[in-house]
Amino acid sequence: FEKNRLWVMKKAGFCHRKLGQTKNALEYYKEAEKIDHEDLYIQATIGRCYLDLKDYETALKYYFKVEYLDPSKKNVLRPIAWCYFMSGKLEESKKYYIKLFKHEANKYDYINFGHVEWCLGKKKEAIELYAKSIRKKDNNLKQFMEAFHDDEPILVQKGIDPDEIPIMLDYLQYQ
Repeated sequence: FEKNRLWVMKKAGFCHRKLGQTKNALEYYKEAEKIDHEDLYIQATIGRCYLDLKDYETALKYYFKVEYLDPSKKNVLRPIAWCYFMSGKLEESKKYYIKLFKHEANKYDYINFGHVEWCLGKKKEAIELYAKSIRKKDNNLKQFMEAFHDDEPILVQKGIDPDEIPIMLDYLQYQ
């Protein structure tokens, strides 16, 4: 057990995350971090645990460490952009989505960046991003609508008028 303690801590954390036991997972990953504080996988996973716990500011600290220590890890841009969005730091979120889009973008990135633009009052830009999400080869209108509906409470929380949401969806549906 002691010989492979790092491996055990990481696997125990992984198992707890898969079971939805984020707080327990975080404890194991924090123990793993004590053993190897330079392991970027551990740092990113601790960030993910804090993101899942909706502690976006703490999550950002871990994601920034990964970004700083290895700028080639572009997959960290996505959660940074999302954490900024959820923290209400829309301009910072936009900056990270733009960085992400220089390398890759999936159907959810287009939706999430669309949310940022809409919350910034840029409906036209949001519509363009939502439409690009729908047109992605691994997406369609039905899947887009399901993902969008999941995010409706977040949009309302971020200041989007709930009465505007069906109008936006109707507009996209008939485009």
